[in-house]
Amino acid sequence: MSDSLHSVSGQGDAGRTVPPPRVSSPHSDGRGTWVSPPGLSGDVSLIRVGSSAVGSGAAYACPLQRSVKARPALKAAAKPKVEEPPMALGHVMDVLDRVESGESVEAAVTSVRGAVFWHEGLTSYVTSAVQAYLSATDSSQDLVPVRQWWVVQHRDDVVRELWAWGRRYSSPDGSRRELRFLRFGWADPQRRNAAEVAVAAYVAAYGRPAQWPDPWERHFAVGGQPQVSNVVVAEVSLADGVRSVLFDGTAAEASGLYAQTGQLPVAKSVDGTSRRAGGDCLKCRLLAVCPEVPRAPGLLGLPAYPKAKLRSVSVSDLRYHDCCPAQYHLQAMRLPKSNEYSAEARLGLAVHDYLERLHRRHSGPCVAADMPVDASWLGATWALDEQDAMIGAKMLAHHPQVCPIQAGVTDVCVEKTFTFYDTAAQALVIAKADLVHRDGSSWVWRETKTTQRPARGHSVLNVYPQIALATAVLSRGLLGGSVDGSRVEVEVLRPTGADLILVDPSDPTQVAEAHALLGKLTRPWREDSTFPARPGGRCHTCPVRMWCPSSVAAAPPLLEETPCGDNQPPGT
Repeated sequence: MSDSLHSVSGQGDAGRTVPPPRVSSPHSDGRGTWVSPPGLSGDVSLIRVGSSAVGSGAAYACPLQRSVKARPALKAAAKPKVEEPPMALGHVMDVLDRVESGESVEAAVTSVRGAVFWHEGLTSYVTSAVQAYLSATDSSQDLVPVRQWWVVQHRDDVVRELWAWGRRYSSPDGSRRELRFLRFGWADPQRRNAAEVAVAAYVAAYGRPAQWPDPWERHFAVGGQPQVSNVVVAEVSLADGVRSVLFDGTAAEASGLYAQTGQLPVAKSVDGTSRRAGGDCLKCRLLAVCPEVPRAPGLLGLPAYPKAKLRSVSVSDLRYHDCCPAQYHLQAMRLPKSNEYSAEARLGLAVHDYLERLHRRHSGPCVAADMPVDASWLGATWALDEQDAMIGAKMLAHHPQVCPIQAGVTDVCVEKTFTFYDTAAQALVIAKADLVHRDGSSWVWRETKTTQRPARGHSVLNVYPQIALATAVLSRGLLGGSVDGSRVEVEVLRPTGADLILVDPSDPTQVAEAHALLGKLTRPWREDSTFPARPGGRCHTCPVRMWCPSSVAAAPPLLEETPCGDNQPPGT
């Protein structure tokens, strides 16, 4: 019998069958059994899937990491200690638990904050989020909070569990249940994945009350099967205090929705075997042995930090931290942002998006006929006016002169995410290349930049830190192939023309310059544990300034100061 969560069916205490039926496995070893990969050992007889496993991020997740995560009793032979940003929504949940038990918001925030390190910006967000939640749910006073989790559990040769993360409420007699998702930002119910809603509805309809397992590798100890007649799944947006109903129906309708929309994604989430490096790697139990994450000690130009906990970092993170550590930290917690990009940055992103769609077709080099001739190419996505659209069209008109997709090019990867483990800096380095391809046995890394400014004569490595990282990566042959012949290409598009700047990763001078720049950016980030604010003129362009008590709202922006990180105009 398959150990996949193909079904969570079983008999309730009242003799009622909990649907739906078993489905076939899309991934297996031919015997219907998922096989634990090398590097893990332990019990595979417990399979647990939360609603987030089939959420909107599932399309970008690592399939093998998800299937390993679904088996909490599997143990890694070796795994580094990980430092993650505070889980803001988890703290919101903790504060709400206390508020619903009778504490004031201020007292609850103080109590929860005292247990962990909190940045002052997190306090602002949690307080605002809790108040927004309470204002959005005042109309549901006929429901009472439920502290136990709802878990659908099926037992045969394995234990299969289905649960949903969110706030839980029921009518006093238990016949009606409501499960509420929390959204960081503003209301947008269309962004909630249909499979996630289906799982949540099914869990609310048929889940048995259970305490959180401690330790996590134990199964939930579930109680009796409730008799639920009506189920609501809602989403509360914590930036604007809006409650959106995603599902409202009977238990039978919840079961039907799960069978139609949720069951197959759940099965896929526990049967995945392919690997995809990225943000999932930080929490993955296979990190120490995964071939998709090359070891690269010293990649960031730092000495060893043997006692440091592992963090993930991108060049954008380093640029944000260099500008303002508080901005980096608050964005790392994924707090809601406003006015994230300047008009110049939005134009650069729009040009990138247009070229990405052209390059993904990979039917040959871009030609003049592929390029827009008027403002209609932009659409409404990027909120730019007709003048900006025409500037972008002029930039794009010069791209065919330097298009990287030429005869003989192979292994083209567009917007490819790479992950490297710098074991000296204890950093999981995330890098997304605009485009990489092979030229013979060597790799070429292309980055495209847009600017309306004339060339300044500065070193391209100092202007664009991601070029420094690409140079360091290719200099070590971390993508495979030959270092000789590899190159980093910087395509700079202006309304008046295009430049193509080459960096040689086999040149010791350029490699040393790249490592020096990376080390200069990375050392303060690696050694920071408090992330203080640097209030000043840049506060006016900070996308998380609404949460930062140190933000200088009244100070005029300084002319010589540009926005931080990716908020700055491309080309600066």
